[in-house]
Amino acid sequence: MFSQLILFAGFATLIAAAEPVWTPSKNETVVLLGDTFFERDYRQGHLETALTLATAGKNIRIRNLGWSGDTPRCESRSYFGPPAEGFDRLRKQLAEIKPTTVIACYGAVDAFEGEVGMQSFLKSYQTLLQMIQSSCGAKVVLMSPPAVVDDAKRYPSLAGHNAQRERYGKAIRDLAASQSLVYADLFGRMKGQTFTSINGVTFTDEDYAKIAPLFIQSLGLSSKATPQQHPSLRDVIVAKNHLFFQRWRPQNEIYLFGSRKHEQGRNGAEIPQFDPLIAQKEQLIFGTFPNP
Repeated sequence: MFSQLILFAGFATLIAAAEPVWTPSKNETVVLLGDTFFERDYRQGHLETALTLATAGKNIRIRNLGWSGDTPRCESRSYFGPPAEGFDRLRKQLAEIKPTTVIACYGAVDAFEGEVGMQSFLKSYQTLLQMIQSSCGAKVVLMSPPAVVDDAKRYPSLAGHNAQRERYGKAIRDLAASQSLVYADLFGRMKGQTFTSINGVTFTDEDYAKIAPLFIQSLGLSSKATPQQHPSLRDVIVAKNHLFFQRWRPQNEIYLFGSRKHEQGRNGAEIPQFDPLIAQKEQLIFGTFPNP
């Protein structure tokens, strides 16, 4: 087993080559599905840049469907209706995007419910997995929730919370095994590390740079390239993510596609016009690497 030192945005992180957890194929479409942890990276770009470097030459398209505060029940994805509205919205988006792999990272929100909420969490996760299979048939990687800052003095309300997240991570591991799915233990790689954070659970740009190598390591991937060799890559990825965000979460959706579309619904025709702009950014991303 070999180890190499990768400098990622000013952080030195030792990454050891691991047994493959997820083996991506060429020309895959990968969806990052989860809560705040994934959503915030559409602006930071560190996780996606690390994943792009680790799969260099495979021309993998990445779509970030993270939504702050989300759970497998998709409550956060609802606008003015019940959780079922958000669940149906996600179903339609997955059917439209047609991902070949979904990397799902849930459990951070439900872990606050402790053992009392465990069965409800697992039941809703099973329902979500069934929906993913029926809507797009993608392979699924179940990732543990990230660790939180282990500093009870600064964040007394988080005392013991890492233990709850670890329990949820183990339950997700068992769920993955029961469904013959891939499991990625991000929590195990983050546990014991020091992060700045905003409030103990929400990570800063600096934190994401530090987490990114741990993220790809949890997937069983490694990279010989460093972001320093491709200084503009993250900028292009972030620009692409902003375009895609406007594509799948446009402002004033209630006027474009909802109950008030009779007023401005004609403008909804402009939303697909983001697609060629996204494709242009992706060609720049793919062009960063020579064909293997």
